[in-house]
Parts: sequence; structure tokens; C-alpha cells
Amino acid sequence: MTTTEPKDTVKVAALSMTTTDDKARNVETAARLVAEAARQGAAWVQLPEMFPFMGPYGRVYEMAELEGGPLYEQMAGWAREHKIVLFAGTVGERPDRDQLPATALVNAKGERRVFNTAYVFGRQGELLAKYRKTHLFNLLGEGGQPRYCESDGFIPGTAPVSFTVDGFRVALSVCYDLRFPELYTRLAADGAPDVLAIPSAFTKGTGKFHWELLLRARAVEHQCYVYAANAVGVHAPSKESYGHSLIADPWGTVLADTGDAPGIALAMVERRVVASTRARLPALANRRPDVYHP
Repeated sequence: MTTTEPKDTVKVAALSMTTTDDKARNVETAARLVAEAARQGAAWVQLPEMFPFMGPYGRVYEMAELEGGPLYEQMAGWAREHKIVLFAGTVGERPDRDQLPATALVNAKGERRVFNTAYVFGRQGELLAKYRKTHLFNLLGEGGQPRYCESDGFIPGTAPVSFTVDGFRVALSVCYDLRFPELYTRLAADGAPDVLAIPSAFTKGTGKFHWELLLRARAVEHQCYVYAANAVGVHAPSKESYGHSLIADPWGTVLADTGDAPGIALAMVERRVVASTRARLPALANRRPDVYHP
């Protein structure tokens, strides 16, 4: 999908916030941060993964909504009010029961699951793109016991999504997707992205080792901007996110970073930088898909 006239530069904001199990308070915090980012001149604003609710998987369905629900309308309203492109982090999206087998709708305890969905809204509040997180973070702790098990609360998506806004080709992914370069290769198959948008709740334990490393790697591999809003702080017992929402350029240089506190990372995304990086080092043109996929 393409929308708006092409721009040479766009000021973007990646937000960081501490989500809890208080949905109303989380949404209020998100609205305040979005408004502040817009006040600071951001044309694109991105929220973190699951910004409305971070709590027990048994409550995920209760806190989720169908597409077009009250929260969806609120988010569209923020984009319209502030005249921004809103990368609305991710939210819980209740599935259409008729489109999935019954076994996919519940976990082993019989609790209902939802999609972890990223919506992007245009400046008139229109839906520009929608992506459902593909890779679910299932991490075992000591003794083989589950520490994080996103598949208890979420249904995996199955379709890569990219779109064009303000003349920039943007590819969507979420958090744990970052560890799977094959997804980004697939996203680039129909045209090299200019920006990778990656809302996240990357954990503190893994984030201090891998968050910036992986983001910069994806930027260098695809010679594009990486635009990543990460949650920060303690959400619940044993659930803590690393923060450091950041924006990196196509050379892998970090342009802005919120650090380990809630805040706003601001930077310019420039078309000439993408073009000059690819001209300076023509790695994309030098790829050999005939060798990689015989």
C-alpha cells in the first residue's frame, strides 16, 4: 500500500514506556507520550509492543479487542488529532473464530488466545498496514521450566507485511522476529526496505547482550534505517524489559537511544542516506540468491 506524497526526510520518534496490567493507565500514558512526540515535531511515532497490557496470559483475551474496537478507534484518533503516522506498537487482537481451527484459539489450559498485532495509522486516522507477530518467544529457564511462553497467550501470524508511506518503503516485524533474518530476507524480496519498524518488549536479560547488536545487524544487512520502540522496566514479577528504544541508520550508527528509562528517541530518516549507503557499498546488488536457494 502506498500513501502520501514522497518526502526527502522524516522526523521519527520511538517511544519507551513501562506497561503494567492496568490497561486504562497504560493507554493514558501512551496518549501522553504520543502527544509529546508530536509536539516535538515527530512525523512518525512508534509505541512499544503490547503497550496497552502486560499481565498474565490468562487475562490477555479479556484485555484484547476486535479490530475496530474502542482502542483501535482511540489510536486512529491520536494519528488524526496530531497529524502523524502512528506505528501503534502492538495490541491484543481477538481472532475471528470462523477463520481458525478451534485448537488454535486456546492454550493447554483452555484459555483463549489472541494475535499480537501491529497497526499503522495514517494522518487521517486511516489504517495503512496491519501485521501479526510471526515468531513467539518461548524461553525455557533452569530445569527446563517455561520462563516466557508467548504461545500460551498468542496465536502466531503467518504473513510478512510491508508498505510505503511518505515515499519510504517500510517493513514490519515485532520483537522476537528480530532474531530471524530469513523473515527480513522475505520482506526484502519484493523491494529493499528503507525502514524496518520493530515495536518490542525485548527482555532485560537478553536485551543487554543482543538488542542493539541485532538491530544494528539488520540495519547493516539491508542498508536501511531500523526504527525500534522497546518497553522498559518491570511489568510484573519476572517480566522486565530492556528499554533503549533506538533509531539506527543504514550504516549501523545509532542516532538516538532512550536508555534505560521511559522517554522519546528522535531522529531524522533521510532518503539520500539510504541511497548513498547503497551506492557506497553495493552489497544488495552483489547478493547471489542463485547460490543461497538452489
